Amino acid sequence: MVNDSKAEALEAKGLYRRAATRWQEVMMLCAEDDDREWVKQRRDTCLTNVKRPPVKTDDYGDLHKAVTETQHRMGIAQPNGNAFRLNGGK
Repeated sequence: MVNDSKAEALEAKGLYRRAATRWQEVMMLCAEDDDREWVKQRRDTCLTNVKRPPVKTDDYGDLHKAVTETQHRMGIAQPNGNAFRLNGGK
């Protein structure tokens, strides 16, 4: 097992890309195959942690519902959004 305080500190801070780069540098300094394999697994773990969470799509359904309820409370609700159209608009 190889110890590298700098790489471990980067991991602790959540800086996984930088930690993976540091582990790669440490791997180049290893003389034993077992040590290189251990460092490779540690680096792969860092790269797995780097993956970003899936992007949430924007959903404006809740906003639309809140706006509609507010318009009804204010007494300005009209069908098809006519409350905000200029005169003569269809």
